[in-house]
Amino acid sequence: MTPYRKSRVLELMMVVGCAAGLLLPACASAQVGPAPLGHRQPRAGDLPGEQSQQRATRSPEDVALERALNNICRGCSPIIKVRDVPRYDLGLACPAGDGSETCRKDEENARLKLKEQWPTFTDKARSDCVQTNEIGGRPSYVQLGICLKTTQVAPTLPEGR
Repeated sequence: MTPYRKSRVLELMMVVGCAAGLLLPACASAQVGPAPLGHRQPRAGDLPGEQSQQRATRSPEDVALERALNNICRGCSPIIKVRDVPRYDLGLACPAGDGSETCRKDEENARLKLKEQWPTFTDKARSDCVQTNEIGGRPSYVQLGICLKTTQVAPTLPEGR
């Protein structure tokens, strides 16, 4: 074997060994060969600096999306003022089929009850429940009522329940 071919075989064995996790100490010190003709290895100057990343202006949509994702990741949501009972499409909550009339009546009754009780709920409870209820795209007045009632009852329960 020629010296060039030996070094290529050795390099190939190192890559296979590293991929298999067999030669861990050798992987840390392994040298990568030169890039193929027409290509070059990236240099530190090729990467954007921290300052250029900070200076980049972001669109309002990006800022809003980042804020929403941060709130989701923290497990909390911003308090959004919800003055009135939201309007939901009952076709989404009650798809056509068996029992859709009963479902529509229940939803309409729940909406009317929520309109009466709306001022009794806190801003945080309204905001959290409306946001949670709209996850999945099939909001329901019945579910919104359950969530809001839970926020009123939960603090009165004995600890541990």
